[in-house]
This record gives sequence, structure tokens and C-alpha cells, in this order.
Amino acid sequence: MGVMAPGTRGKAGQTGVAWMTTDVTLRLDKFAQRAFARLARGRRGSAAAAVRTASLYYLADRESHRPAWRVPRLGDADLGPTLKVRLDEDTWRAVTEEAERQGVSADELALHAVMYFLADVDSGRMGVRLDESLEEAE
Repeated sequence: MGVMAPGTRGKAGQTGVAWMTTDVTLRLDKFAQRAFARLARGRRGSAAAAVRTASLYYLADRESHRPAWRVPRLGDADLGPTLKVRLDEDTWRAVTEEAERQGVSADELALHAVMYFLADVDSGRMGVRLDESLEEAE
């Protein structure tokens, strides 16, 4: 089920309604599938919550100027089976806006956000950022 595109709600007399979906499709190889499954389990088994967490983490790191932040241009590699994930409207909007800024699809950006998040968890960078955030809060 899609939702109406912004600007179409409540317009009486409108002859056509532009529908958009809030789904992203992730293509994950076997390694990424296992890592994503662990991430989703940590989010009460919800793939949507896992993608939301990864996307918000990724978008919050925009000002880091890390070379790995921008979505790489890898072409149409067929990594494996697809996983369709429905995002809430706020996350969808944030993902699509950044995807447009970078000139990539929302699917590509969401996949990159998941991989970026998983890499930071795996490398220990997530723990360092959490420690820094806690120190700043004190």
C-alpha cells in the first residue's frame, strides 16, 4: 500500500492522485544478509527498525566528512536476493532527500546506510561515538 505524495492530501477536486511507496529494496549478499539479520534481531526482529536506525545514524554523520560517507557508484551489481522494507514517512523522506542530493536511488542510499552502520558497529567506531556522546552530555 502506498501513500499519497506530499502536496496531494486534502485537495478536493483533484482528478489524479500521485502515489508513492515508502518501501526500499535492499540487495544483500550472504555476508550482508547475516549481518543485517543480527542487526534486525537487535531491533526486536524488525527489518524496518533496523533500516531506520542505520539510516538515521548514517544521516547524522553527514558532517563527518568521512570518505566512506557518500554512496559509492558501483553500477547495477546483482548482490543477491532482495529484501523489501517499508519505512515510516519521516525516515522515507530523509532517505529520499539525501538520495536526491547524491544523485542515487533511495534503495542505494538505504543499502549504503545499512552497510555504513554495520561497518561502524563491527569496527568499534560505534562504541567510540557513544562514549563521546555520553561525555558531551555530562
